[in-house]
Amino acid sequence: MKREIRLNVLRNWRFVLEWATFVSIICMIVTFALTASILPMPAPPLDANGLVAKYGMRTVLFILFALGGGICGLLFLLSRFPRLYRYPVKINAGNVELQYHIAKIALCAGQLITVVVTCVLMMRVYNQNITTDSADFRDMLLQSGIAGCLVYLVYFFTARHYR
Repeated sequence: MKREIRLNVLRNWRFVLEWATFVSIICMIVTFALTASILPMPAPPLDANGLVAKYGMRTVLFILFALGGGICGLLFLLSRFPRLYRYPVKINAGNVELQYHIAKIALCAGQLITVVVTCVLMMRVYNQNITTDSADFRDMLLQSGIAGCLVYLVYFFTARHYR
């Protein structure tokens, strides 16, 4: 009985996170469309010598969108083929469904983090005219890496707890 309640709660969380991921991916596409094509481009950023930066803003926005979309796509494919996923516990008939739901929740959380970071970076590149050489850009990437590691650690310890 307790196991069934736990599975129902995990199913509900997974359902909510999958829809949130779907909506956030649509938001990422809209953000890219607005910043890279529809809205007017601000003046190009200048480096320390007063020269135009190495890459144009559209190029940086496209690279961010491609990276974010690629990571989301890989996490999506991994969640659709659970046999390819490396679980931190031994899978048996008694824990297969529970471990599957826990892994799906972790993968959805990873997708949400990826989309949020991608959208924030695209908006900051567009609004503040930052480049890939700026400290803000590197700080945001570092923070997203830490958030991804935290999601994995929470998943790892949760999966080990519910063997």
